[in-house]
Amino acid sequence: MLREFYPSRVICPFLLILLSFTLSYSQPDIGYMELIESTDGLSQPIELSSAPGDVSGRLFIVQKTGEIRIWDGGAVLPTPFLNINVLVQDVGEQGLLSMAFHPQYATNGFFYVYYNDNTEPNGNITVARYQVSLDPNIANQSSATILASIPKPFENHNGGHLQFRVEGGVPYLYFATGDGGNGNDPFNNAQDPASLLGKMLRINVDAPSPVVEIWGRGLRNPFRWSFDRSTGDMWIADVGQGTREEINFLSGASTGANFGWPCREGKLPNGAAPSAGDCDTVAAVAIDPIFDYPTGNDSGRSVIGGYVYRGAAFPSLQGYYLFTDYFSNRLLLIQPSSGGGWSVVEKTPTPAVSNIASISEDGSGELYAISLTGNAVYRITVPAVMPLLLTKFSVKPYAGYNELLWTAESEHDIEKFIVEYSKDGTNFMAVGNVTSLNDGNTNNYSFRHLTNQFEKAYYRLRINEMNNTHSYSAVITIGGTRMSGVKMYPTIVRNAQLNIVAGYPVDKLRITSMGGQEVLAKDLNGAEGFFMVSIPGLQKGFYVVSVQGKDGQTVQKILVE
Repeated sequence: MLREFYPSRVICPFLLILLSFTLSYSQPDIGYMELIESTDGLSQPIELSSAPGDVSGRLFIVQKTGEIRIWDGGAVLPTPFLNINVLVQDVGEQGLLSMAFHPQYATNGFFYVYYNDNTEPNGNITVARYQVSLDPNIANQSSATILASIPKPFENHNGGHLQFRVEGGVPYLYFATGDGGNGNDPFNNAQDPASLLGKMLRINVDAPSPVVEIWGRGLRNPFRWSFDRSTGDMWIADVGQGTREEINFLSGASTGANFGWPCREGKLPNGAAPSAGDCDTVAAVAIDPIFDYPTGNDSGRSVIGGYVYRGAAFPSLQGYYLFTDYFSNRLLLIQPSSGGGWSVVEKTPTPAVSNIASISEDGSGELYAISLTGNAVYRITVPAVMPLLLTKFSVKPYAGYNELLWTAESEHDIEKFIVEYSKDGTNFMAVGNVTSLNDGNTNNYSFRHLTNQFEKAYYRLRINEMNNTHSYSAVITIGGTRMSGVKMYPTIVRNAQLNIVAGYPVDKLRITSMGGQEVLAKDLNGAEGFFMVSIPGLQKGFYVVSVQGKDGQTVQKILVE
């Protein structure tokens, strides 16, 4: 049974005046803090969620292969929360793609999954309900109830995100499907009111007999979309065919929309749309995206939608919508501009992270980047601008204590360094402090944290100034199976400084031109942890940086501007 909710014309008339935008570029001020590393046991993580009312801080990581894993704040639990890989077709774009918890999960234990069923050649889009067992870390594998099974003509264009929005006390589960695949939507599924493909759909999961309702149409492959938790606004990133990647916006008061595909790609008409599309009619009612960009190697080829930041940790991010591109790894932020349009800002996060399959949100509104091929999870942060230059920061384990070492330059009006420690990389506590010499010179500091624990530990410095303000250093880690390699950032160098985080002692740094000619070589003398390397005198252009130690070598391409 299907029901449609469509206006006769554009749902949000004010959108007609919100289509202008400005694109600007600025210095990096967003960072990716590695929370779960590839060595922690994840396999093709694709999304992250947290349970309503769960004060434990657990994160539920969806794996494309068909499992949901739990990170308990310190480690990935060895037994999956749910394992349905025998049901999931994990081929190309297909797999277990999303999960969502019922708003009343704390009392009813229901959660929902979105996957491609392996019983059909093209992987039916399947939405199923499961329930947690008596063990809060294990789901009841036999509790499945299928709410939707949608056949597809081809393997690609699967959509892939579930999210609840409570409307008038009714918990609606929303999900967006792709058009079914191939080029130019040959069966006109996205516009066909009899098809569930290429649509924004919803289900009242508490209804006695839940039915699928068509809420919006005209989508190509809305792999990642979201609701703003504060306003209910809907943001949809729709992956383009070969011309434009697009971001669509609908206010929380909207009741549906036509997004234009296959008659339009982004804001451009698609001359190859099927004749059944009736594009003259579609053009009269379809809304334009608020932002689109050309599909290409530099700009990207697969937009990955994120969320509007509503967390408390980084006030400067408040109200920004964040999204990225799976192939180019660009990170862009959108917010309303004072002129009635939209302001679009491109950032260069550090360190660089590749193949982000989702920007996910936890129960507190904090955001995470999930690297599908890197098998890692990163928390999105806003690094503070420090009132000094911290050129080194490292930690080494000894019997009964961990020793932290750091080097600071140009100290002025600094009161002290507070050493903060965490078991999970999120919740930090002070374990001691060191008074700043505050003499404007280069000074070396050390601190011993007395501990007999050998699990993973995270450290950062809180730098207190005389005027009662403070800032934080980068986070470093020790113990467990944490970082074993070398990371270099930023990949776009503008101030002749390269930041390096080494998981083992490194001895040599070598920079060559793209033609292989050596332009700079430096001895690093066994440095490890976080440190900075000055790379002056390089002309603008691309270079290859090699960092080598007895335990390995890391190579990174950088751009000097």
